[in-house]
Amino acid sequence: MLDTHTESKRVIDSSRKLNVVEQVMLLRKPVNTLAIVPKSEKITVTARKIYNVMLQYAQKQGVEKDCYRARLADIATGIDFRSNNTELIKKYFRQMATTGVEWQSPTLGEGAHWSISALIAHAELIQHGNELVLEWSYAPNIKQELLDPQRFAKMSLQVLATLNTMASVVLYEICCRYADNPSGLTARQPWAWWRPVLTGAPDSATSAYQEYKIFNRDVVKKAVKKVNEVTDLEIDLIEHKMGRSVQDLQFKVKRKLTQLVRPDRQIEPVDLKTIGMAIKAGLPQERAERLLLKYGARALDDALAVMNERQLRPNMEPVRIPEKYVVTILQSGQFGMEKSSSSVANMVYDTKAERMKLIERFMTQKRAELYAMFQEMSVDDQQKWIVKFEEEALPSSGVIRKTYQSKGIASPIVRHTFFKYLGNSVWEDGWEKPTDFELLDLAILSKNEQQEVDLRQTKKVRIDIGMTKP
Repeated sequence: MLDTHTESKRVIDSSRKLNVVEQVMLLRKPVNTLAIVPKSEKITVTARKIYNVMLQYAQKQGVEKDCYRARLADIATGIDFRSNNTELIKKYFRQMATTGVEWQSPTLGEGAHWSISALIAHAELIQHGNELVLEWSYAPNIKQELLDPQRFAKMSLQVLATLNTMASVVLYEICCRYADNPSGLTARQPWAWWRPVLTGAPDSATSAYQEYKIFNRDVVKKAVKKVNEVTDLEIDLIEHKMGRSVQDLQFKVKRKLTQLVRPDRQIEPVDLKTIGMAIKAGLPQERAERLLLKYGARALDDALAVMNERQLRPNMEPVRIPEKYVVTILQSGQFGMEKSSSSVANMVYDTKAERMKLIERFMTQKRAELYAMFQEMSVDDQQKWIVKFEEEALPSSGVIRKTYQSKGIASPIVRHTFFKYLGNSVWEDGWEKPTDFELLDLAILSKNEQQEVDLRQTKKVRIDIGMTKP
């Protein structure tokens, strides 16, 4: 039997000899891994991407092995992921080893029998010279199916690297399973079945997505849009209704005829060094990941540097809520991709007054979404939110409290405060501050609407002129 030193050296040498063809091999992902449901805690999109790369290496090494090894640098590179900060990487391996998941195929009756286990059985980092080797294994009840799948979906890790939300990653993986089927249709499942599958979070009665309209708006539609924009698939949502109520969902899938166009923004690696700096500054890890994916490493690095400089000034109060401070800096549009968009946006709205109109329209839409969300809740849930508002956000004195005591949230002044509280509770910080991209979309929409109005008026004038002719 090879000792640890010899085996690690063999892994490193063989990894270096991978040719170009092997690097772009498609991952054969077993159908039972496509719709996994976490039972204890949420699985992050970064952890799922790392898991995919590990699975590809394990499949190459063969099902007969007990443990699998690869250079940590190779695991990282496969998903645009690099860092020397192993402590942060360990958090993802811990998540894989401790989070129990139910393994299931999106198609009823397909694949192996029902099973539950962690994503991996163990993980170990072994130092070999100047390099780290990752060793891991799988639970016996799922190992055969994972490494020698009889039914699987073929997908590209390079394409997966372009997707930055859990819902878009999972939806792409599932749709890959059906892209080459004659029908091009995914399995039909109750919409509540899709909820934990697409969010990567255990299902809960307190989830913000208990109502289909909210789940569809905030999760499904955004995932469909992202997959259609950056992958080799084109998908459409199909809703199956009973009366006016949506009961089941499935998706129509087809491969794009043309090759993917390279996106304008270069795909950046998920940089754990930046995430590490954000965590050290006081940001939660999952929140740091989302900010990194949204704004890019350079913008987040710059924002953290600004905050750190602010913290070092002896004549200023320390930053009490680092996360809000960093988000505010990023939303200012001075860094990264947000900065580059401002010049484009200025071509659409030219004056400060026009910008203010767009911001007001944005807020009107947000208030309407919050109102719709509240109306879709059950009476009991509505009352719970009102009680929470009274306990946590209602001023202890003043006009708003007096008005609330007499009219409740039916009063316009109280209703405005209540829905702002609801938005702060269910949405991310900064939801009420539109980015330049969002304002740009609204500006284009407004101009298109105005053009349609002008066109209708022109047609009406022509008709009127025609009717007045002798």
